[in-house]
Amino acid sequence: MDGRPLRKVADYLATSFGARYLDTITTAGMVRHLVTDTEQTAAIMASLGLSIRKHGSRHVAVVAHHDCAGNPVPDKTQKQQVSTAVARIKTAQPEIEVLGLWADEHWIISRVWPT
Repeated sequence: MDGRPLRKVADYLATSFGARYLDTITTAGMVRHLVTDTEQTAAIMASLGLSIRKHGSRHVAVVAHHDCAGNPVPDKTQKQQVSTAVARIKTAQPEIEVLGLWADEHWIISRVWPT
């Protein structure tokens, strides 16, 4: 949901995968919803399925960032959650490539998974 890292993430994905267009699924504290079933989890996974089936998405990035108001846990915890969320998505959608990204306090994007 937080717009601060969005441009940097889009640039990273465009460079890494040649993506011209991005489907974005956002909600506050996204990785929290992907590792713990909440009322938003099913909607997130349904949107992901639509992106894959209807738009042909072949790559998915799970992104977390420093100072997340929707998931106010330490950065280390969020990075672990990213890895868990990646594993969950890979289990549900084994045909796609899934990576985990982290945006630090300077909005520099790095891979959390795979490292």
